[in-house]
Amino acid sequence: MIAFPFVYRLALVVVACIALGEDSRLYAQNPHLPEPIRLALVRYIDIEPLAVTWTQTTEATSTGREKIVPDELSRMLGDGLLIQHLAFRDGRIYERRETQSNSPRPPRTAEIAFDGNVFYTANNLFYAGFCGNSELNDRPYLHKWLAKNDQPEASYFHDDYFRAAGIRLPMRVTDLVPTWRPQSELLALLAEGGRVEAVGTIQLDGREVIHVQVTTGKLPENGTPPRRYDFFLDPERGHAVCRLETRDEAGRLLTRSDCTEYEQLTGCLLWLPRQCQVEEYTFASAPNGEKTMPNTFTAPSCVKKIRVTAFDVQPWPNDRFQLKNTTPGGYVNDASFPEMRDKGGVFYQVPANPELLDEVTAERRAFYHAWLSLDKRARPLRVAFLVLNGVVLAAYVIVRRRRKTSSI
Repeated sequence: MIAFPFVYRLALVVVACIALGEDSRLYAQNPHLPEPIRLALVRYIDIEPLAVTWTQTTEATSTGREKIVPDELSRMLGDGLLIQHLAFRDGRIYERRETQSNSPRPPRTAEIAFDGNVFYTANNLFYAGFCGNSELNDRPYLHKWLAKNDQPEASYFHDDYFRAAGIRLPMRVTDLVPTWRPQSELLALLAEGGRVEAVGTIQLDGREVIHVQVTTGKLPENGTPPRRYDFFLDPERGHAVCRLETRDEAGRLLTRSDCTEYEQLTGCLLWLPRQCQVEEYTFASAPNGEKTMPNTFTAPSCVKKIRVTAFDVQPWPNDRFQLKNTTPGGYVNDASFPEMRDKGGVFYQVPANPELLDEVTAERRAFYHAWLSLDKRARPLRVAFLVLNGVVLAAYVIVRRRRKTSSI
């Protein structure tokens, strides 16, 4: 991380002079982002390498319990306390989400990683529904596939903390494939065609902060509707976001994020919050019988509380952005081989003897190649191959279950 203390301090002095000269009010007669603020926000590209660990809970308010049907509310609240880890470096990214034993569902650990070429997802539970078994199996499951074979708009990572703090991370496959860097959400919106409507100073919780208002038009590539963003930046902490509000084109509040307890990262002039609270004033779908509830509410329907427990600025080695399944009996769906055409790959179980892993993989790849070699006229045979593959796997699961039962 490269820091420029003198330039940065000079920028703070300039911004302070501008703020004092504006008499604590928004000015719209010259709506542009002052260069010192832009200079401070550009520094978010220096936020890597970084790994953050946080806890997260979602609580329903009285409005949410009243307006949202129970099934939808349960889905929204999820598994109670969630522990999340997210790390990134040089275009690579890793995430782990853990639920607790007091969750209404079995505790789970889910991981996803991208090493610049291959996606990895891993779970500690395997759902064998396609084998005729609707139960969860406690054997780990790993899926690997090439980024080029995925949908460009697919999104897998959860960036709740960074989004609340006003930091843009790439979530879609199309954004991850090229070399990417973290960036300020405010600058990202401007780069996408957003416009600064007003800049000035304002009192927030007894502190004088910079208020920047940005509007965006409808984005044709993903159909995102027009939005208004109100950024409240703390000039004493590198213009870190202390509040971020989003509103629809009618001016109705959609979300409000408040960040506190800032910590300066080691080795750079950047401050990140340890605590964020996100209020949600909208809900995508809240059916109630034959009626549909409003998309927006005058009070928050739920509150998300995020608490950071650790910042780590040490660079991770490359292999930490790659996932492996070496547990005997664990399931693997490997679509990372060059000949793979989609996310479906060769499916196998990890053998008890690690020396047999290459042999098992080779057999499954040979089966896959035989399937690919069939021309269009032999589609029924392709189906037969797939059915046979499923039957073999189902038989294997059943035999293992019977052996386990007979040994009890």
